[in-house]
Amino acid sequence: MGGSAPKKNIPKDLKEIYYFKNFTTYTDDSELKHKVKLEVKLKNIMEFQNIKIQLIYYKDSHKTIQESYGEIELDAHDPEKSIMTSQKFFVIDYFFEKEMPMEFRFSGDINTTINTSLPSIMGSRAQTFKKPIEGTDYIFEVKGISYQTKIFSNLNIDVEIDGKVSEKSLKYWIIAKGTKEKQADQLLYLSELRQVTKNLDKVIFKKCVIPDIYVTPNEDYNNCKISIELLDCQKKKSLGIHTCILSSLLFNKTPIKFKDKITGLISIDPIKNYSFIDYLRGGMQISLSFAIDFTASNEKPTDPKSLHYLGTNFNQYELAIKACGGIVEYYDNSKMFETYGFGGKFYGNPNVDHCFPLNCDFNNPEIFGLEEVLRKYREALNNCQLFGPTFFHYYIDKMVQKVTNQVENKEFNKYHILMILTDGIIEDTDETINALVAASFLPISVIIIGIGNADFENMNVLDADDDPLYDDQNRKASRDLVQFVPFNEFRNNPQKLAEEVLKEIPRQIVEYYQHQNIPPGEQVVNISISS
Repeated sequence: MGGSAPKKNIPKDLKEIYYFKNFTTYTDDSELKHKVKLEVKLKNIMEFQNIKIQLIYYKDSHKTIQESYGEIELDAHDPEKSIMTSQKFFVIDYFFEKEMPMEFRFSGDINTTINTSLPSIMGSRAQTFKKPIEGTDYIFEVKGISYQTKIFSNLNIDVEIDGKVSEKSLKYWIIAKGTKEKQADQLLYLSELRQVTKNLDKVIFKKCVIPDIYVTPNEDYNNCKISIELLDCQKKKSLGIHTCILSSLLFNKTPIKFKDKITGLISIDPIKNYSFIDYLRGGMQISLSFAIDFTASNEKPTDPKSLHYLGTNFNQYELAIKACGGIVEYYDNSKMFETYGFGGKFYGNPNVDHCFPLNCDFNNPEIFGLEEVLRKYREALNNCQLFGPTFFHYYIDKMVQKVTNQVENKEFNKYHILMILTDGIIEDTDETINALVAASFLPISVIIIGIGNADFENMNVLDADDDPLYDDQNRKASRDLVQFVPFNEFRNNPQKLAEEVLKEIPRQIVEYYQHQNIPPGEQVVNISISS
């Protein structure tokens, strides 16, 4: 429907910008940091009057303490017992890639300390960590709840302008009308500048993406008014304003009218954006697999100079597996890890195998727990001839086939990470790129850790931070799914290694589900108690 709106001054700086709540401007998604609020409970207690709760953790190497007090209420399921709930939430920054150990101290009528970590909480079913308190009937419970500022959806808008608009420089902007008397209008989008040449009677603007965090956090599009104003930037005047209810523009092309018989079409496609934590709350599990380099360039495991040296201390391969796997395993209830070796002759086989299950079970290559993964790795080294060459595509292809079958069966709630640990230059780059492009359309991320001092320049090609991957059919990768990290840069700091290796995983996970228009599952209910 048409309408009018008060005149507005054209901004001096006509660059695209997004405005968020409280007039805070964000220019990059990385500035939307994850935060969680932690709710603490003690169950099966009596009516104690004085309970103090301290949360103690380290932030950037500095000790941080937050405090709260407990409120007592009767347990609806057992009237003879009570539940103590913290009076306020503990709010803390959340980083998927960090261990973040913490302790909860109770003092007053109850004196006890519970040690856990933020990944342990966020990786638990329904983000609820439970633990019985030794020597008592009490049950400690802490729940992590998303506290993130986020964009709720995108509005993809195409505008086509018809009419005699020759020799003009045109822009348009879209404004969300304030819904309360004292609430200011908010600029949602300012288009690119279009130079209109003589006798041109149609202008098509590029598709725009608009965050609707102002528009409707509750998705009530019927209560949101927006105005689309067309601007003549040469004469610095308005060519008309179209004001309407947002819901009238959804999904269908809608005619709009400006001045001087200038008309247009507009269509809006709302796309829900979810956060990484939303998918965790929906029961998503993250499955980690390993592919380990057994080529001869690593040198014999009995040689102290070998990258596979089997001494009393962990070698570089083992340090990387423990540091990175120790974080990801919090997010997989099964704790099962598919583990392969490549580039070696295993257990007396005269042929080189490029995808050998280290548990020797080709039908079920999963190994329970990281300690068993490391034990099977050492066992394989003692029963393997290191050989070559270095090929990646065999086990990537195997994972693509496995995950394709899951997706075809509508099993969307498991995301897969393949961690490749290698010391050298690969010799199947084209086949590997083909496999990675295929994997980009599936719930898969690939992490490559370069062990040793080799030239890993070709790994940066696979990482594709600057140039996207194309397969031999000229199909472009759906998204960036590869992260390469050289171990030597972090060899003295396994914690930093894990942070660098895993920091892109939440973004890659959300990108996959959004590209496939897959929402999180329904929130699961916690039923387990940690020992």
